[in-house]
Amino acid sequence: MRVVKIATLRATVVGAVFVLVAACAGWATAVPLPEQDSFYVEPEGLADLANGTVLTSRVIETESFWQPLPADAWQVQYKTIDNHGEPRAYIATILVPHREWTGDGPRPLLSYQVAEDGVGSKCAPSYALRGGLEGGPSGAYAETGMIRFALQQGWALVVPDYQGPDSELFGAEGYVHGVLDGIRAARAFAPAAVDAAAPIGMWGYSGGAQATAIAAQAHITYAPELPLSGVVLGGVVADLEATMAGFSGGIAGGAVVVGLVGLDRSYPEAEVSQYLNESGREMLAASRADCVPNAALAYPFLEATTLEAWPGSITHNAVLSRVVQKASPLHRAGVPAAPVLIHHAVADEFAPIGSARALAEKYCGAGVPVQLAENTIGEHGTEAMLGMPTALSYLADRFDAKPAASTC
Repeated sequence: MRVVKIATLRATVVGAVFVLVAACAGWATAVPLPEQDSFYVEPEGLADLANGTVLTSRVIETESFWQPLPADAWQVQYKTIDNHGEPRAYIATILVPHREWTGDGPRPLLSYQVAEDGVGSKCAPSYALRGGLEGGPSGAYAETGMIRFALQQGWALVVPDYQGPDSELFGAEGYVHGVLDGIRAARAFAPAAVDAAAPIGMWGYSGGAQATAIAAQAHITYAPELPLSGVVLGGVVADLEATMAGFSGGIAGGAVVVGLVGLDRSYPEAEVSQYLNESGREMLAASRADCVPNAALAYPFLEATTLEAWPGSITHNAVLSRVVQKASPLHRAGVPAAPVLIHHAVADEFAPIGSARALAEKYCGAGVPVQLAENTIGEHGTEAMLGMPTALSYLADRFDAKPAASTC
């Protein structure tokens, strides 16, 4: 297993910051936004197709920080089910490294869930991987560096737009289907040549770990035929309510607005707007296509309480809490059917460590081997890079069928 040098990881962090600044300054490529791209148009007649069916595909060029990724790449459109139980066509990016696989057995397949963290198509990983910056800064583009490191291990990757064509942030059932049917599509996509016996891993950080955990907890009931070998959750948003509270009042407080848009779109029956004052409703209307960085820049240090229709209508609302819990791995049924690594910064300000510990306890209590790796250095942003060597080593061991260590 190649040792990933910390210096290289730090360079990636610097690159991520630089590219987001460049995006804010308007340094954009000519990649069309998904809503302007005919490839994203959904075909009719999806209802009778098997979930995971590949509908169409195209060869693409992928990049990370203006440098091409060392892989053959395709965008595939595949059939799945959205958060409302409707048949839809989602997009995933499939990448196969140029380097020959020299490990034992077939080349592994890794499903990497980007922290899409947005309610507009410009936030989607498929757009970011083509170098799409016209829409402004997004977390998805920053995570292309992590995708590069995964490719360097020789693994094939599938990176799903698991929020679907309507960008349904926190739509948990859509996450389940989008992720697991994306893996099905990658295995069925002949040009990628994924062996039927290839071990499968799942990995995500922050909101991407939230989606990964939600899908992994439903894997055995929704897609039991997938040979899942290991799951990595970094900086996991285990309890969404705690995370939204963590953003409130902080430098990225505007993220609360995007979160409320996501809840409103994914769970319209909750009528989220009824809990907002006029100012709050105006913010929601203005942020319906934003990524978290857009709202964070627009509303820094925003306090959730300033959006409330009455005191506690957002921050102490049992009805709204039940909706939020639908998108919280900690409060959802099921546990992964494969060993899990949870790596987390103790001082994580956006995904409190207590929620991650509680999720580990939940999995341990069900007999899942869990390795909880707590980092006393850094916080939410830095842990993505600092925890990467542990994540890559953990996945490599799972793909090699080595026994999984457990801190349970």
